[in-house]
Amino acid sequence: MKKSVILIITGIVILGIFIFLFINHEPRSNSDYPVNEQGNNESNKYENQEIIENKNQNCEAQFTEYLVDPKYVQKVGQVGVVHGFGKTIVERSYISVKEEFREQRIPIYAPADMTLIAGARYKVSSDPNYLDDYVLKFDAGCNVEVVLGHVKGVVDQIGVQLTNVKNDSREDMLNPVKFKAGEEIGYYYQQASGGVAGFDFIVRDRKIINQFINQERYSNRRADNLISGVCPYDLYTGDKKEAYYNLLGGGGGTVFKVKNCGNASRDVAGAISGMWFLNKEVTGSIYDYYMEGEYGSPVSITGDEERISMGNLGNQEPVIYIWSNNPTYKLPEKVTTQHCYQRYSNSNMPEGYVYFKVVDNATIDIFYSSSGTCPSSFPSSGSKRYYK
Repeated sequence: MKKSVILIITGIVILGIFIFLFINHEPRSNSDYPVNEQGNNESNKYENQEIIENKNQNCEAQFTEYLVDPKYVQKVGQVGVVHGFGKTIVERSYISVKEEFREQRIPIYAPADMTLIAGARYKVSSDPNYLDDYVLKFDAGCNVEVVLGHVKGVVDQIGVQLTNVKNDSREDMLNPVKFKAGEEIGYYYQQASGGVAGFDFIVRDRKIINQFINQERYSNRRADNLISGVCPYDLYTGDKKEAYYNLLGGGGGTVFKVKNCGNASRDVAGAISGMWFLNKEVTGSIYDYYMEGEYGSPVSITGDEERISMGNLGNQEPVIYIWSNNPTYKLPEKVTTQHCYQRYSNSNMPEGYVYFKVVDNATIDIFYSSSGTCPSSFPSSGSKRYYK
């Protein structure tokens, strides 16, 4: 009997201890890692860390050091220009070096404390003598990305991760490398001929959503780059900002009288400026371009003091330029009814035209001709309708 009582008491004590331990024990699992807003844990790769670092940062990023010393620079470009291949408007600023510094290494520095997170080394020209290009993507904090394109050389801590030469500029995720403001990243080198005449300075502030006439076409990652592109020089203050603004100019080398850095969105309600699409319905991304005969989609139209740029029309060249000394030169944001741009050859002979007619705030008609002169009125047939 005594033995049975002792066994029962012992059993109760052991059970009590077990229940106590079970209640107070928290099993370790993946949820022990900090969780971001998407529900992904910190044990994931660095691509998630980029999102985590930026998502909760509503601060304002500031650049304190020159990306490139202004003494080397011929001009810095506006943002929101027609890309050289003509298809889209891009958020980058093109930086060109002075002729006397060509075929010299021009140092490029970190404008702020930032971390390299992605990049690629690639061929931009089939010419075997042409140097490889680098594209580098950095996290600058405060939800700001910095991307440098057409860089010609990089420091060793970047170069060891980019030994393979690709055929395109799509970035690969890299092991993060931290740079302090003013620390050298690499260099630009303008060769005597071939390739791209300048390098790209791109800043995307993910806290900013640029506004368009048809916002739906640019939302839900349909325009992931353009939607948050900002003027890089606006992140500077004081003398450094003034130095870069004084160098703002056009693709042909003109330094602007009016210091305007442009805007990633060139849309103006009731005018022809901006990007135009053959499909009224929003399908795919803005980068899904195509041609219907001589009419492309999208057609991209911008203008500045130097020239008007019209991309993706005709089959002769990627971009049609109407220079400011052309009698038909008129800024696209000023074309609110109809207007014909006359093209001229180098010998000043007429060689076609582009006629625009505004239908409403989000619709225009375009008539393109590879020959002839501007008619007295918009052609009654043969035009294409475009939509925002």
